Amino acid sequence: MAIFFDAPVEPDALTTFVRNVPLAASLRLSQLFPTRVHQNNTVNFAEIVRTNRTARYRSYDGRIHVSERDSGSEKLVKLAPLSTSLSMGEYERLQLEFAKTGGTNQQALAASIYNDAENLTREVQNRWEQAWGDVLTDGKLTINEDGFQSEADYGIPTGVTAATPGGSQVLTAGTVWTTIATADILTDLITWTDVYIANNGFAPANFLTSQRVMRLFQTNAKIINAIKGSAAGVTRVNQTDVVDLLSSNGLPTPLAPYDAQVDIDGTSTRVISDDRVIFLPPNLGDLGHNALGVSATALELVNAAQSDLSFSNAPGTVGVVIKSGPPFRQWVYVDAVGMPVLDNAKLLMVADVL
Repeated sequence: MAIFFDAPVEPDALTTFVRNVPLAASLRLSQLFPTRVHQNNTVNFAEIVRTNRTARYRSYDGRIHVSERDSGSEKLVKLAPLSTSLSMGEYERLQLEFAKTGGTNQQALAASIYNDAENLTREVQNRWEQAWGDVLTDGKLTINEDGFQSEADYGIPTGVTAATPGGSQVLTAGTVWTTIATADILTDLITWTDVYIANNGFAPANFLTSQRVMRLFQTNAKIINAIKGSAAGVTRVNQTDVVDLLSSNGLPTPLAPYDAQVDIDGTSTRVISDDRVIFLPPNLGDLGHNALGVSATALELVNAAQSDLSFSNAPGTVGVVIKSGPPFRQWVYVDAVGMPVLDNAKLLMVADVL
């Protein structure tokens, strides 16, 4: 398939357009993290284990303390491509209509291209959000679609080691939280926060979970007793009371409930299962970022005389009109390279509570 440079919307204009399609309000994960560009389509980073070592006092002529170097592991993550396209049925219908009458209407043709490009860009954004849900659930990005299989394991702590003295950060509630009479949500949160502190030296700032889980906070017997007292006879508290209780105990507080869904092959699918509680650090930029690379389509534009796209601006989503055939067809095509990357998976902790 070849790029159609003489289409009513040129590639540079279409690429500018798709890069400015705003994220839907429901796609909050992609908006939480900063975006960085990678011009070699790989992310090379070291996970450094810092232990807050101290210097030593000594006598004036005494031996000087020799410290230890921080340990770490080099990681090289290849950015994955993602793309989508639409056959330009409406565009071609308009072309036939104009051919019959001997006229043309560039504005109508351009509008059909922009409409398709916007829809396709939202498909890319939805897939990106789904990828973030995958990463925040288990610290891994697992891809198995259209014959492509890949897994980027960012190494969330799952056991007791010298680097993770507090223990695993992939957790399961001892008593499921739907058992509202006996589940001890407050103790679970205190225990898990202590694990996070032992591993990182500070507490998580917030947690992300579903509306379903937040309602369990409101009806849990031990939470209610901690807020109102055991003799109050109250069966439900409001979410403001819950937040105040957690804050007063030095625990992370909830972000707005997250229940986003995307369409996968006609099936509405949750981005994150409604049984997870995901603990996040004070600065989300320390945890991870949206990594954008350079697609093959972008390189074609960089090397084409008809395009002004420079290599420095190549990373990111690209939109073009392409032709294939015979039989001859025209398509709107949106292409990208990139994925969520965890720079420090120790800052992520996930609990299955249901």
